[in-house]
Amino acid sequence: MKIVERPWKRLYKFFLFLFGIPFFLIGVIFLIIDGSWAFILNGALWIIFGVGLKIKSIYNRRKLEILKREGICYDGSVVSIIPTHWVRIGSYVTARIECVYKTEKGDCLIKSGYHLLSPFDIRENLHAKIYLDYNNFDKYIVELFRRDNNVLS
Repeated sequence: MKIVERPWKRLYKFFLFLFGIPFFLIGVIFLIIDGSWAFILNGALWIIFGVGLKIKSIYNRRKLEILKREGICYDGSVVSIIPTHWVRIGSYVTARIECVYKTEKGDCLIKSGYHLLSPFDIRENLHAKIYLDYNNFDKYIVELFRRDNNVLS
């Protein structure tokens, strides 16, 4: 099984290296030649956005590590896939997953954060592990896995 990535993990590189740093460097050149600050401000805005996405990725990774170490783990089954079309990376779609896990008190339904899903992903090929905070069950994170279908890629 392979881990399904979150969009924040690699998206920061796109904003930082494709927009932020080039616009900032072009802005430095225009500032020297013309005295214009427009490109520097635009580049700084993209750099701040890219760094913010990197911080979000680090936060999610640390939260998952802490919950793996100190929390409770449940195996969950995927009930539905809720696509969010506002972020598309190539052919991948950003989606949230509704999962059900069984406890002593009964079944619990939760929604995951955002994950990058292939257009060919179906709910039968997805498996979820839910990590809950031992003291506060409202704090949780869902780790999503894609089952291998022995298909050559």
